[in-house]
Amino acid sequence: MSDDRETVLQVVDAVGKWDVMLAGIKGEEVIIVSKKECPSEIRLGERKVRIRRFDPEEYLRLVCENESLFRDYKMVYFVKVYMRKILDLLASLEVYRLSKDFSASE
Repeated sequence: MSDDRETVLQVVDAVGKWDVMLAGIKGEEVIIVSKKECPSEIRLGERKVRIRRFDPEEYLRLVCENESLFRDYKMVYFVKVYMRKILDLLASLEVYRLSKDFSASE
């Protein structure tokens, strides 16, 4: 876990932490949500890490369609306001699904 955290923080520093809204890791892949373009791979010592970058608005839209894009990653770095947006979005999607299930069962 600590190694994953260090990896993400090193990648965030390399791409410019002031531009990153959210960063997480799954295996050898780091997800970066940022308006700024970044490389698709970074070498950290002997380790090569793939980077999957998303624009912040595009990422919100994609999370609506596929929550695993958020849930499958261990989120290590985030801007509080942006994380709040994502969590509010996921909560509203869950409420919508529950109300839909409730309506269908009546």
